[in-house]
Amino acid sequence: MSDLRFDGRVAAVTGAGRGLGREFALLLARRGAAVVVNDIGQSSDSSRYTGDTGPANAADEVVAQIRALGGTAVANTADVSSPDSARTIIDDAISSFGQIDIVINNAGVVITAPFADLTPADIDRCFGVHVRGSFLVSHAAWPHMTKAGRGRILNIVSVDGVLFGNRQHAAYDAAKGGLAGLTRAMAAEGRDLGISVNGLLPGAMTRGHASVDPSLSPHKLIDMRPELVAPAAAFLVHEQCPVSGRFYAASSGRMGRVFTAAAEGFQDKPDDVSLESIRDHWDVIDAPERFVVPDRTQDFNQMRTRVFRAVLPETED
Repeated sequence: MSDLRFDGRVAAVTGAGRGLGREFALLLARRGAAVVVNDIGQSSDSSRYTGDTGPANAADEVVAQIRALGGTAVANTADVSSPDSARTIIDDAISSFGQIDIVINNAGVVITAPFADLTPADIDRCFGVHVRGSFLVSHAAWPHMTKAGRGRILNIVSVDGVLFGNRQHAAYDAAKGGLAGLTRAMAAEGRDLGISVNGLLPGAMTRGHASVDPSLSPHKLIDMRPELVAPAAAFLVHEQCPVSGRFYAASSGRMGRVFTAAAEGFQDKPDDVSLESIRDHWDVIDAPERFVVPDRTQDFNQMRTRVFRAVLPETED
């Protein structure tokens, strides 16, 4: 089979000056895409990196690497959390390359603190980059993708906040959980427009990963180089990727679907439901069995209707 290419496609990757974003941009460029490499340079959470703040011109350095490889790219230093600034990422794609086909919302910040010590400003900073930033960049690209009848958006979420929570990660977990919700809603609206939106939960040893509790990572047991995640991200924004509204975890060369399921649980007769009936059937209610993995609201509602009719088959609509 032929290699998967991105010739004739234009991608914007946020937070692409280092780590995962850099690898995403490099791989897309090597496979033929023209890339807008966005990186603010000095991140707002740089104090966590114990002096390793990296180059202030990170986006320019990645662009230089891409061009040295024979690729095409331009640098952008916009702050994704600012509406006017975020819009320039897509404006640069249009002015430089005439279109925008792919957006990877990778920019992020990590704030770690005990829940009791978090401030509203901490929450706002995390949501500002992860949720607001992803919204703003995608929102700027949306009309161009709608007009073209095609587009691919990938939101970089996390096992934190999507699969489970971690101590001292409440702000980050909340933002990543919020971004997962945004991903699902964008996918639902994009389906009829030709726009696919998916989420990636990456695992890699980056500056950000190294700055948090090392006990949360298996990096000493498995290979967690960032470049091993890039093929997963690239496939999810390729036109041969057949899905939208889904989530995949990728690390160390492994990729697998992550899904939210709804168990059938216990269906009581409406006139009989009570605290006591819930208590008495708790084992069934709490069991992660006989579940559905809904892609749409209708899938969930079909399950609800089916178990209801099993108890009251003569109920009228």
